[in-house]
Amino acid sequence: MPVHHASRTLPWSCEQLFDLAADVERYPEYLPGWVSAEVVDRSENRLQVRQQLGLPGLQCPFVSVAELQRPRSVLVRSQDGPFRHLRIEWRFEAHRSGRCRVSLTMEYRLRNPLLEGVAATLFSRSATNVMERFAARAAAICKSPSAT
Repeated sequence: MPVHHASRTLPWSCEQLFDLAADVERYPEYLPGWVSAEVVDRSENRLQVRQQLGLPGLQCPFVSVAELQRPRSVLVRSQDGPFRHLRIEWRFEAHRSGRCRVSLTMEYRLRNPLLEGVAATLFSRSATNVMERFAARAAAICKSPSAT
């Protein structure tokens, strides 16, 4: 099963970065490939999300469940739509400096083997791209590190 990983130390608190990762309805605003995301059911530590990933000419709707453990992790899983298995995990580790080490792991298996090649191209750089966009989004919307 393909697994992609990226990590980065960012100058914000783990709480701020967790909140950014847990705000899945905003993913289409800044993450590559996300067309839509809507929370259809919400509890304190769990979200059910209707989402759609897409490339030109290829749209992939699916439903996922996100387990939230503030401020340590966001774990997204799905076996819906095109995915036989999808797992996206954000992990947040605090440093004494007040910075936060963010790790992202993405793994998937598709139902249609013919789409595996397309997915390999999409996912091969996606963890790095998602992390870069996530860091840019944090810089745009999080309070300055000195204000935390």
